[in-house]
Amino acid sequence: MLLLWLLEGNLRDKWESLCRHPLTWIFWLYFLLPFISLLWSSDLEWGLKMAKRGIFFLLFPLFVSVTRKEHIKLYISSFIASVGMTELLSYYNWFQLHYFPGLPEGIRSGNDNWQIAPFVNHIMYNPILAFSVYLLGHAVLFEQLNVHKKYTYWIFLITISINMLISGGRSGQVGFFAMICLLVFQRFARRPVIAGFVAVGVCVVVFTTAYQASDLFRQRTDLAVHQVLNYKQVVNSSVGLRINMYVNTFRMFLESPFLGIGVGDFPAEYARINKQYSPQWATVFNPHNQYLFAVSTTGVLGGAVLICILFLPPYLARTQRDDWSRVRIALPVLFAVICLGESYLWRSNTSLLFVLFTAVFYLDLPVLKRQDFV
Repeated sequence: MLLLWLLEGNLRDKWESLCRHPLTWIFWLYFLLPFISLLWSSDLEWGLKMAKRGIFFLLFPLFVSVTRKEHIKLYISSFIASVGMTELLSYYNWFQLHYFPGLPEGIRSGNDNWQIAPFVNHIMYNPILAFSVYLLGHAVLFEQLNVHKKYTYWIFLITISINMLISGGRSGQVGFFAMICLLVFQRFARRPVIAGFVAVGVCVVVFTTAYQASDLFRQRTDLAVHQVLNYKQVVNSSVGLRINMYVNTFRMFLESPFLGIGVGDFPAEYARINKQYSPQWATVFNPHNQYLFAVSTTGVLGGAVLICILFLPPYLARTQRDDWSRVRIALPVLFAVICLGESYLWRSNTSLLFVLFTAVFYLDLPVLKRQDFV
């Protein structure tokens, strides 16, 4: 895409157009900030390895440049079609593991018998499903569909929801419930009290149904609750380790709140703090929280830039009213929620999802004037 974009020519006008898009600068700053933090990092090799994970944010202007507003439905349809393909592979894995072991083994990313997601693991699979659930729900509730298409979307919505609840990714499942609540509040936008009751009711029904019907969902829910309540006694448990990581990473931030420790030094600094406060717990290189990772490595500026990445786009688009006004809110809401449980903007698949759809839904933001960037 970049090669063809360059060969197409007219680069001066393209550059000026991209510079006038307000998100170009904040996305580039988000990409550059980890590299800048290498100036006060000791481990440059590790720092470069981590900093380059933000490569898709550097390419944001390219995606904006080739995106066309009249093709938004095509982009969404292509995305949903890809989700449908992976969903079929995922269901094949589930049936092969639990009912038809004689069938050829499917495409799976892990060896655990509950790892049914193809291509990527459950950590990245479920947030992508959660966003597709929102897009399908938005189409059913707010778009003009014929009867056959509406029923097809409802069936697809249900099968994707089931697929998510049996695939084990808890952060994505939390994002899924956040998307359900958002859809309900958008549907009853003028009646927030009713929306609150409906959202709670729908979530309770879905959660209870999943808890009763899926052994995996029930086991992982019970395990998460037990580990939260007893995290100090259940050393190095999945949820308990996350709580310990959050506490230690916040301690790291308090030691260097302004500049952070530098992205290259996170593993060493975390090991030092962990040895001092919780030596019985395992050391990590990722606190599984995007906010804590940002402020601990790049300080308050990094945290502020992260907040801008998530919430500046919907703020700048607050006066735009079109068919995609509601969807623009969904993407930052989803990532604001799931980034509490993982550094999803540093994960390749989910960061690409975020950057691509930000380019799609925020293509027509009010542009900067020439004197603002010259």
